[in-house]
Amino acid sequence: MTPAEIKQYLNKPVRYKSDKSGVDALYELSGAIYRKDKKTGYFYYQAELQSMNGSRSVTICKLDDISPAETTNGGIS
Repeated sequence: MTPAEIKQYLNKPVRYKSDKSGVDALYELSGAIYRKDKKTGYFYYQAELQSMNGSRSVTICKLDDISPAETTNGGIS
C-alpha cells in the first residue's frame, strides 16, 4: 500500500501478509504513523491494524506488508 491510499482504506478491511512472521490475515486499517529514523533521518510510514476476530488487538507493520482486501459479491475473501 502507498501513503496516498491510506485515506481511501482507513477503517476498511486490508490484507496483512508478512513473509517474515508468516502472517496472512484480514485486519482493519485503523491508522497510519509517520516516523523519522533517529540515526538516518529517513522518514517512513507504518500502518496500525486492528484484528477483526473480536479481540481488537493492534498490530503495527510496514505499509508494504498490507494490500486492499479483495471483495467478491459483497463479501471479503
